[in-house]
Amino acid sequence: MVDISGVQNAVEPVSDMTAPHPALPGWSGGLGPAEVVAGVGRTELVDAVEEAVVAEVAARVTEASDALLDYERHGAAGPAGAEPRELRRPVDLEVVIPAYNESGRLPATLTAMVAFLSEQPWTSRVVVVDNGSVDDTAASVLAVDGRACNVATGWCVEVVAIGCSRAGKGAAVYRGLRTSRSRFVGFTDADLSTPMETFRPVMDALEGGAAAAIGSRHAPGAQIATRQPLGRRLGGAAFRAVSRPLLPGVRDTQCGFKFFDRAAVQSALWRSRSVGFAFDVELLRHVRDDGGRIVEIPVTWTDAAGSSLRPVRDGLAAFSAVARLHAQLGGGRPERPLDEVVAATPRRTSTTPTAALRAAGSPA
Repeated sequence: MVDISGVQNAVEPVSDMTAPHPALPGWSGGLGPAEVVAGVGRTELVDAVEEAVVAEVAARVTEASDALLDYERHGAAGPAGAEPRELRRPVDLEVVIPAYNESGRLPATLTAMVAFLSEQPWTSRVVVVDNGSVDDTAASVLAVDGRACNVATGWCVEVVAIGCSRAGKGAAVYRGLRTSRSRFVGFTDADLSTPMETFRPVMDALEGGAAAAIGSRHAPGAQIATRQPLGRRLGGAAFRAVSRPLLPGVRDTQCGFKFFDRAAVQSALWRSRSVGFAFDVELLRHVRDDGGRIVEIPVTWTDAAGSSLRPVRDGLAAFSAVARLHAQLGGGRPERPLDEVVAATPRRTSTTPTAALRAAGSPA
């Protein structure tokens, strides 16, 4: 038998498990890592770790489910002209379009958007996120040339289709934002209620350092070309009133035209849980809480026919979602001095790396 008494005697008994190790720096509040592990502040640590693990597992499960959905709908090669979601090459601007039963709108929308974006001094991609449609939404995306090019400029705009198994517009938008690797990324609706010319001041704002550039129907200079029915206008006014404390100074949180610096929005995404009517309120709140600047772009907005909104049921769901955000987040930070509204001015020369290369002599 091996005699270990000498080893046992050499081990100094630990009398105080909460004493910080002298070689480790103290944490805020005077606590050292050993204190936290031993129990001081353990509740907060466990809660934070548990929340992060649950969120990560949920995200991984959703990603796996969505990848399977992509495979089942489009086959191993994916939709024509598309790359696997994790291999999408970075571009200057990635436009996410959440789609649920939009086969009637998408072909015309995608054709017009590709034609417009291919003429701009930045590279673009359009990503349609099929949110469990039961019509021919996926097929309507495939009907559009997956890599349309502008003959005059030689620059191409890819059209990519991916799936989202979780119901809710917010879930579809989040998947598009989360899987992007482009410099700027955001979303717009398939009905093109916000004119595509709004992309120009949006890109100016983002290139100028804004974390978010959002279309606004209520900022000075905005115009409503076609108004919504009275009931929807009243509901929208009430929604703005109850959500305003969460985002002081932001005049319109619900215009479906929002674009972000990718790093800023992906930093905010991991804390965002809403997938219903208040998802963009929560996302903007997290962007601002991180110190990001939000710029509102006045738009000329047209109410498109064929909305699937159910005023009473969806209105109640929207107010319930905002109430949950109030309980979760509390009041919003005061309006930051850098938050602003800008006029839609003529576009200045783009400063994106791609534009710089073009100016240096690439085909234009």
